[in-house]
Amino acid sequence: MLRGVLKVIDKEQMDRLHEGILNVLENTGLRIRGPALLEALAGAGCRVDFEQQRAWFRPDLVEKQIAAQRGRYKMVRSSLWYAFCRKMPEEDVAWPDEFSVDFGWATPQIYDYPTGQYRQATRQDQIEMIKLGNALDEVKAINAPFICGDFDPRIEIIESARLLLLNTSKPGWVGTSCAAEVKYLAELAALATDGDEEVLRSAPPIFVSAYCTSSPLKIDTRSCEVLTEALKYKFPVNFAPMPILGGTTPVTPAGSVIIAAAEILGGITAASLIDPDVYYYASSITGEMDMKTTQVCYATPAAILTDAALHQLFRYKYGLVLNVEPGYVEAKCPGLQAAFMKTYRQMALGCTTASSLPIGVLDNAAVFSPTQAMIDLDLNKAIYKFAQGIEVNDETMCLDLINELEFGEKKGAYIETEHTFKHFRDVLWDPKYLDRTYRKKTSLEPATQESKLLEKADQTWRELVASQEPPELAPEFVAEVDRIVAAARKELLGE
Repeated sequence: MLRGVLKVIDKEQMDRLHEGILNVLENTGLRIRGPALLEALAGAGCRVDFEQQRAWFRPDLVEKQIAAQRGRYKMVRSSLWYAFCRKMPEEDVAWPDEFSVDFGWATPQIYDYPTGQYRQATRQDQIEMIKLGNALDEVKAINAPFICGDFDPRIEIIESARLLLLNTSKPGWVGTSCAAEVKYLAELAALATDGDEEVLRSAPPIFVSAYCTSSPLKIDTRSCEVLTEALKYKFPVNFAPMPILGGTTPVTPAGSVIIAAAEILGGITAASLIDPDVYYYASSITGEMDMKTTQVCYATPAAILTDAALHQLFRYKYGLVLNVEPGYVEAKCPGLQAAFMKTYRQMALGCTTASSLPIGVLDNAAVFSPTQAMIDLDLNKAIYKFAQGIEVNDETMCLDLINELEFGEKKGAYIETEHTFKHFRDVLWDPKYLDRTYRKKTSLEPATQESKLLEKADQTWRELVASQEPPELAPEFVAEVDRIVAAARKELLGE
């Protein structure tokens, strides 16, 4: 494995940023639209304006509450759920312990190749993409691929959770922004884990909610409501800002780090006053405002540096996990732009923070493309192989073989040896879709070449889905899932 991490900020810079964060929390504070959090802060001696839903934080209280969380939670995740590394290395970037990829973002749309159409995802799309996740050994947890347009929005999260549990043995999250759904998702999570308290407390399936802060310096009503309910079940708490440089935060990375970190530290301070035993961590997905179009862009130097600085500040200054999400890119469809942006963003974050390996997500996580997912598998395998570095031992140095073959003139070539046959699959990169054959023509059309790649990738995922059989589930398990979902329908829809 490659060693080391490229440092974006040094200790002196971390100390200055920390002072700035405390200054903002003390003098500007946060707007928190949740009475439970405000009451906890008031009870701890902070100045609180309940009418304006605003709190000012005592620096000593922030320091105390954050220090109490130092080193408690160690899992390195993709931005929301999948724990691809069980513990952050001391001075190295975190990579998956084995080649694994991130799958499922609950996108509202699917990109349909080859028609080129974006359309609202259906129940059948959801099932097919769950089957695709089942077919890929590299997918260790299947998060909800889509927000299903076939379901009433008031119950869609519960229905998608049901589809996950009935169609895969490796369910990930569905996520929610509705407090009334929490208890039902908690029941489904307990069912999926057979009541394993350790799993439920550290990495529960089905339930996840990023308590999204709203830059600048706000935690909205829905996040507060879901947080209040989730604390009852001791689920891990993830505060997730999405600062936009030049839009919702200062255009400078340093200024944006201060706002995002203030939102996270303020949220953890308030929530840990209610329950200090819950695990707290954070995520950030930074973008920048394109001043020509107002489009939010994520695959940019300044955005990536901001996320890297936030990660390193929380890792080294506070001893807290702060995850980043390399999957967000503004490429709208499969192809050259998507390949570049994904590789650039993943490699940059993979040198400075941690590297989950997402597949299939496009258009700033608004669209999922199974065709792109197949191509991403190829690219991610190359990135992961690079991160593995090289092994130096008797077998890999192969001195006896070198001395035996000498100059490759009389005693054969390396391609003929047992050593090559034994190791080439592990060492060499064998992409399925990129064309690495010899050129045999005097002219080639770029569009034609790219179409061949896309068509092959599209055919592959369809064959994988068609090959999947439904999982064998105990009738008691299915009945209990249906009972929980029926109870949710009764309350949320009045059925």
